[in-house]
Amino acid sequence: MSSLTNRYGSPKRGLAKRTRVMLIIGGVGAGVLGALYLTTTTTSGVQFKDNSFEVLSPTMATATVDIAKDASATVQCEVRALSESYAIVGWKTLTVGPTEGKGMTNTRFKVELRTESLATTAGVEECRVIKDA
Repeated sequence: MSSLTNRYGSPKRGLAKRTRVMLIIGGVGAGVLGALYLTTTTTSGVQFKDNSFEVLSPTMATATVDIAKDASATVQCEVRALSESYAIVGWKTLTVGPTEGKGMTNTRFKVELRTESLATTAGVEECRVIKDA
């Protein structure tokens, strides 16, 4: 062992137990705060949720999505169809204009997607407000 120590130097000491525990606690705390932030914020004043999808043929799929937005806002949502290997095989931009009522409105849409090949899933990728009255 002494010849290895002479050649390569003494082994490095690991982190102290207290330092290791503090780093783990800090990492877990940051993860919890990040998850909390992501679950409590909305994307530009619009919320969306995949409701269901149906693969009709190798060239057609539908996605049923729920979009909640301010009644006076216009939003654009990107709806996509994915293959078994998670490649995008269909894409459509859904534009939702102002609706009647005040405050947040929730509307369900059935979006037809033409696909390049057989899709295995379809749903909303993202939504954003493009015009707020």
